[in-house]
Amino acid sequence: MENENPNPRVDFLKRLIVFLPVIVSIVSLFFSIYLILRLNDLEDRLKSVSFNSYVEQTLVSNNYIVSDPGQEEQVTVSFSDDTAKRAYLTFDDGPSVNTDKILKILKEHNVRATFFVCGYAQDDPALSGLYKRIVDEGHTIAMHSYSHKYADLYESAESFEDDLDKIHSLIYNKTGIDSKIYRFPGGSGNTVSKLDMGIFEDILHEKGYEYWDWNVYPGNPAGSSIPAEKIVSGILDKVDDYNSSIILLHDTGAKNTTVEALPAVIEGILDKNIEILPMSENTPVIQQK
Repeated sequence: MENENPNPRVDFLKRLIVFLPVIVSIVSLFFSIYLILRLNDLEDRLKSVSFNSYVEQTLVSNNYIVSDPGQEEQVTVSFSDDTAKRAYLTFDDGPSVNTDKILKILKEHNVRATFFVCGYAQDDPALSGLYKRIVDEGHTIAMHSYSHKYADLYESAESFEDDLDKIHSLIYNKTGIDSKIYRFPGGSGNTVSKLDMGIFEDILHEKGYEYWDWNVYPGNPAGSSIPAEKIVSGILDKVDDYNSSIILLHDTGAKNTTVEALPAVIEGILDKNIEILPMSENTPVIQQK
């Protein structure tokens, strides 16, 4: 009888068939372990992300541009999730004789706001302590120029920077806050400045500051006062239009109707299930274009 000569390929295939289930099982085990580790890592990352921080940085106005000073391209984004709506009450031009009343109303409603302050109150002993009180009561204090004098402020890049440094130093000396939030008197889209506003924007950005305008304005222009009910309706009729509403109000001695309207404004916004927050550097940047 002739000896069989085993075929190496056939022998290899036989061995492979025998050990293939074992190999597949080992590979599957390692893949499962790897997948479990990846899922655990993802879960840890998600837990570490602050939901409020995420919303703060992503909510934008439906009608306004969100500007990132580090990017040349500007994009308009819209969100439709009503549960994510936020409102920011902002008060320009103070501190004033009405600041105390405004602070008391905010405290009664357990609401925090943002005060864009100027420098002239520091010379009044009755008002100079309000800068620190604003901060002590949990509100955001921000820059609105030192002088609020358009002709001087927007005369040149040098005059603007000098004014900017003065209001920044005043806030820091009074409160210890290194404010980086600014609002141009008249807004960034004003027609008062004879110079291109981009000159002043560049100065802000070089110092690491950013400016905010507004998208809800109840029609209470500087130098005049309108009935409280018109302020209330002017705000409550508009906040539903935006996911992020930055509301412009004025804190001056001439704006008594701002104080009168404020309780109804706060209650009306909260009744719409819109959260009221103080501004921060992560607040969606709303700028006039």
